[in-house]
Amino acid sequence: MEVGRVVGVYGRNVMRVAVPEEKLYLVARPGTYVKVKSLSGGWLYGLVVGYNLLDELYRRGRIVEELEGYEEFRPARNELLANLVGYAEDGKLQRGVPAMPKPGDKVFLVDEKELSAIMSRGDISIGVLSSARSVEVKLDVSKLCSRHLAILAMTGAGKSNALAVILAEILGKFPYPRILLIDTHSEYVGLAAYEKFNARVYAPSGRLGKLISDQYGIDVLPLEVPIWMLGFEEVAGLLKLDARATKQRMLLREAMRDVRRRRSPGAGVNDPIYYRVEELQSALRRLSGGRGDALLDLQLKVEELGENEELRFITETPRSDELYESLSNLEEPERSFKAYTAVASRFLRPGLNILALGGLSSETQVAVVSTLLRALWRVIMTQRLMGLILPVLIAVEEAHAYAPRDRWLASREILERIAKEGRKFGVALAVVSQRPRELSETLLAQCGNLIALRTVNPEDQRHILRSVEDITQEMIQSLSGLEVGEAIVSGPATPLPAVIKVHEFSSRHGVELGGKDVDWRRAWSEPGEELKVLPAEVVEEAKQSTLFDFV
Repeated sequence: MEVGRVVGVYGRNVMRVAVPEEKLYLVARPGTYVKVKSLSGGWLYGLVVGYNLLDELYRRGRIVEELEGYEEFRPARNELLANLVGYAEDGKLQRGVPAMPKPGDKVFLVDEKELSAIMSRGDISIGVLSSARSVEVKLDVSKLCSRHLAILAMTGAGKSNALAVILAEILGKFPYPRILLIDTHSEYVGLAAYEKFNARVYAPSGRLGKLISDQYGIDVLPLEVPIWMLGFEEVAGLLKLDARATKQRMLLREAMRDVRRRRSPGAGVNDPIYYRVEELQSALRRLSGGRGDALLDLQLKVEELGENEELRFITETPRSDELYESLSNLEEPERSFKAYTAVASRFLRPGLNILALGGLSSETQVAVVSTLLRALWRVIMTQRLMGLILPVLIAVEEAHAYAPRDRWLASREILERIAKEGRKFGVALAVVSQRPRELSETLLAQCGNLIALRTVNPEDQRHILRSVEDITQEMIQSLSGLEVGEAIVSGPATPLPAVIKVHEFSSRHGVELGGKDVDWRRAWSEPGEELKVLPAEVVEEAKQSTLFDFV
C-alpha cells in the first residue's frame, strides 16, 4: 500500500516522507517499516524513527482565534523520518544503502507477511515487532556470538529479562551450549531449580552458598579461586591498594615474587605458582631495610586478608590445594597449565554455569572475575591452537563494574582482550549494563550486536552512539520514548534493525527472576512475615562478616 512520497533526502541514509492525513495511522508508530524503489531498481527498506507533524493554518496565522472556520478546516503537513536500513535485489536482503531514492518517489508500507519472511530467518526468538505484534523477531546465533552483544538500558527497563530470554532460547534450541553467566547480584540462581535450563550454580562455600541453597532448594557447587591463581593486580585489589599506594604495591610485588620463586626459580609475579597466604605473610616479615610504616600497614592488611571469613574461598581452598599437590611431579609450565585447566574446566561444562557473586564486595568480585576469565581464556586459546574448539558464551551482568571507562582494572583488561580477539577462538561476550556512560568504550565498540532498551540519560545515549555501529542519531533519540520491555535491536544477528517488544521471561517460562522492584504499596499494606532466624552454624560463620552486622 502506498503511504506517501519522498520529499527530502539527507545524509547517507535518512529520508523525509510526506504522508496524507488519511494514511497517517498506518505509519504512526515508531519502528514501522516502509520501502521505496532505489535508483538502481531494487527495494530500499526504511525504519520509521521520527515525525514532523504541522498544522499549516496554525503556522501561518498569528492569532488562531480570529480565523473563522478553523475547527472545521485544518490543513496539515505530515512528514515522517525513516532511516534506510537495508535493500533487496534479486530476492536477497542485504544491509547498507547502495543508492538513495529521489524526491517524488512513492513510498510503500511493508506488510506483515513480508516482514515475517524477513525477521524470522534466525535461530532464537527474542520478541515481536512493536509495530506488528504478529511478526516474530529471531536472532542468528552464529552472528550473535561471533560479533558479541551489548544489552543496555536504564534501571527497570528490562535488561535482565532480555538476557534471560536469550539464554533460555539458546538452552532450549541447542543441546550442548556452553554458557558462563557472571551473576553480580545472584539474580539468576533460581534457574538452577528447573531441570529444563540445565543450570548449575557456583558460589563461595560457607554462609553465602548455604543461604542460596536454602532459599532456592538447590545444590550449590563450591566456588574456589585460590590465591596462588591471582595475579598481582587482583591481590592488590583485594588489599585495596590503588595506584597511589606506590610503596606498598612495590613491597607486595617483591613479596609475591619471593613466595613464587621459592617453589619455582625464575617465576614471575603473575605466574600461577602455588603458595599459601601464610607464606605471603612470612615473605613480608622477611622484608627489611627501613621500610617503615608502609611495610607495617601492608603486613596488617595481609593478616586481615587471611582472617577475613568472606574470603575463605580464596585464602583457604582445600580442593585447589590438593589439586596442585597432585601435580607436583610435573615441571613448569605444564603444571601451571594443568592447574588452570582443572579450575577453568568446571565452567566449560555444557549448559548454564552461573557464577553467583551476590553479597561479595566489589573488589572481591573484580578479583574473582579477572582470575577466572584469564584462566578460561588461556585454556580455550591453547586448546584452539591444538585444533580443538570449545565455543563458550560469557554473559556479564553489571559489566561497567568490571570494565569501567575511567579507570584500569585487571578484569577490564581481560574483557577487552576477549572482546577484541575472542572471535578467533570461539569466545563470545554478552555485556549487560545500566550505565553505558561508565562502560569501557573499547569493550562496547567491539559489540556488533545491540539490544538497547529505554535509556533517558543524554550522556548514556551519546556514549552508545559513539561506540556502536549501525546506530544513528535518530534511533538514539527515540530510546527515551520506548516503553518498558521495548528495545531497539541492531547488528548482524538480526536481518534489519528493529524496534521490538521483548518476550516476558516469567510468563513464557513460568520462572521469576530476582532483582525486581519491591511492591511497596502491597508490602506496606500487609502484616508481612517475621524475620527469619539463621541456622546456628551460619550465624557462627557470619560473626566476623560486615554483611551480617545485624546478627
